[in-house]
Amino acid sequence: MLALLLAIGVAVGYGASWTLGANPSGTGPAAPVPASPSLPVDPVPELLDDPEFPPLATGLPLVRQSVGAGDFQMTLPVPKGWSYFENSLNEWQWRPPDQPAFGYVLRVEQVLSNRRSIAWTLDRRLAELREDESNVEVLAQTRDSLHFTFVTANHLRYGYLRWLDLTGSDNAQVEIAVTGREVDDPGMADLIARVGSGVRLG
Repeated sequence: MLALLLAIGVAVGYGASWTLGANPSGTGPAAPVPASPSLPVDPVPELLDDPEFPPLATGLPLVRQSVGAGDFQMTLPVPKGWSYFENSLNEWQWRPPDQPAFGYVLRVEQVLSNRRSIAWTLDRRLAELREDESNVEVLAQTRDSLHFTFVTANHLRYGYLRWLDLTGSDNAQVEIAVTGREVDDPGMADLIARVGSGVRLG
């Protein structure tokens, strides 16, 4: 009989300890829970040196160029002497001839068919940048522009984006982008402002 009572006592004690262990009372002091994983989600990679190339100057001479066709035709000022590339029927690119990779480039795209506000387009583009590029950091933002950095192929890149409404519809109709190195940043700010002020439909 004594042995039976001892066995019952052990079983009851074990069950009580298991219940308290599975459902702690929470009366002890709070403590932080270690993060998992402990590494940053988007670690900064080892950056490579920028290519040796003269910095993008401010006040570059510009010439007018016509791009697109039909309802999508427009004219805009572009740097004189830069090479011209047609990426698609509604996207164009200019860069200095014989420039090495990871230099600076001007890109212009018509987004008339999207029929979206500039605010919506900016938010969407920023989300795409954060999804497609690494280490995206916004340096400045206005209602119609972004100034940011990102890392691609272990190179730190500086970028500007600006959206234009040319008809008073409040829809984004033209996207202008300039990308380059840190040393090119003043020249990029100057270039995107001058190009943006000179875009005309037709």
